[in-house]
Amino acid sequence: MMEAHHSSAAHDPSLPPLPEDERILLLLGLLTSQDRHGYEINDFIEHQLACVTDLKKATAYQLLDRLEQHELITSRAEQHGQRPTRKVYALTESGHAHFMRLLTAQLREEEPLILPGNVPIMFCEHLPLPERLSALEERIGKLEARLKTYDYLLSKVSLTTGVGLSMERIQAVTQADLVWMKDLLGRWQAEQPQK
Repeated sequence: MMEAHHSSAAHDPSLPPLPEDERILLLLGLLTSQDRHGYEINDFIEHQLACVTDLKKATAYQLLDRLEQHELITSRAEQHGQRPTRKVYALTESGHAHFMRLLTAQLREEEPLILPGNVPIMFCEHLPLPERLSALEERIGKLEARLKTYDYLLSKVSLTTGVGLSMERIQAVTQADLVWMKDLLGRWQAEQPQK
């Protein structure tokens, strides 16, 4: 539920600027359909979006606080029965406008694929060929296992349309990485002395 935004906190020069990154887009996006408490947001990220983002709980709470300082979200205390009081977050009108602006801008962007694991590839010639082959074969096995996990998630787990599209992209990039790794393995195998 959106609430009115009447203050000028979003333009307060004493506040540090918000990052214009996917973490902010994610948190605002999770609040577009309904108000959510912090635990629910973090639980959803951890269990439904682990393949899409590596946003940690502590960082999420820090960013939620900053979003609230900028009046893009509000929070209220809520208690049900004997449960501890929980902080429930809601999107403001200016938060929704900020979300739409970020979404449009980020969807247009091309981003470099700076993948983890590039640095060991860069220095791999320092390893003797048998060790390189063994390490790459193990890495290929792990990539194949990861792809099976993605196949399972896409076929068996109920995902929202957007999460499903993100998973399809991750699966396609992982598949391309696997193809490249297998090609590299073939090139290295061709370097082995013939017996």
